[in-house]
Amino acid sequence: MKTRKERIFYYDALRAFAIIAVIICHLDHFFGPLTTPAEIIAQLTFHDIGDIGVPIFLMISGALLLNREYPSLEKFLKHRFARIIYPFIFWIILILGQLYLHGYNSKFIWNVFIGEPSITWYFWILIGIYLFIPVLNSFIRDYKIKGAEYFLAIWFFTMILKTFNSYPLWHYFNLDMFAGFIGYPVLGYYLANKEFKLNDKKLCISGLIILIISLAVFVYLGYTKVSLIRYENLPNMFMGIGLFLFIMCLDRLNKFNRVKDNFIGKAITSLSVCSYGMYFSHTIVVKELSYHNPGSNMLFPVIFVLVVFLSWLLPYVLSKIPYVKTFSGV
Repeated sequence: MKTRKERIFYYDALRAFAIIAVIICHLDHFFGPLTTPAEIIAQLTFHDIGDIGVPIFLMISGALLLNREYPSLEKFLKHRFARIIYPFIFWIILILGQLYLHGYNSKFIWNVFIGEPSITWYFWILIGIYLFIPVLNSFIRDYKIKGAEYFLAIWFFTMILKTFNSYPLWHYFNLDMFAGFIGYPVLGYYLANKEFKLNDKKLCISGLIILIISLAVFVYLGYTKVSLIRYENLPNMFMGIGLFLFIMCLDRLNKFNRVKDNFIGKAITSLSVCSYGMYFSHTIVVKELSYHNPGSNMLFPVIFVLVVFLSWLLPYVLSKIPYVKTFSGV
């Protein structure tokens, strides 16, 4: 498994957290019976932490891909799509084959392919975002931070409306070009490049406070059965902002220096490098383990660690096999 000589560690830390968060979202059924309010709140908190994953992935993409000069549109699209399509084809064959062996019908299998009842929806989101990135990149290259602020101001307005189930405000007042998941890449670029008035220490603390408060609000809304559009709501957005700022500023304050070159740092980097393959492989792991689900709150931490480990191990091992690395997602 080859990695680039120069890596930005806080991106690796964010990406490693994000893939673990995505896995968290799909482990609810491994919990045992939830009989007390404390158990329900604990489960909600665990699950809602998982909802940070997708926004963080998209924010990292924006921070890395926007305000860059690309040789040509064709090369950009070819490179980006090759990185996501080949692994998708490989893993979707395995995922659909597993479902077929377990007796799922063809309609269900087709729906999994197009992302209806499964995690593969994120692949189709990425396709749409990568198609639009060259357009957005030209805009950001021209207007830099001011352009990002303009875009985010309108996106934030749509997020308010979506949070309160009021989007679109009027039928013909269509802001779809600013709405949805496309705002997260712009947000990631903005946070990574904006020169804030606060110093890194204060910004780090602010990020942690934003994360904790927004998570608490998210958990409370879930506990009181308030329905939100997943990932397209204010608490989810602010959780992403808080975590991104917190991890970014920890890195700028050199808080990761002690771990970058030891086992912890190498594990974080490996999780980051394997994250796209893990996004698919964990579906297979979770499905297989679900047939041996102990349904125990006491055993849940063991199941969680096992799922993360096996989800990492599959693409990692495949990346070591000649001619398979391209398809492993590593």
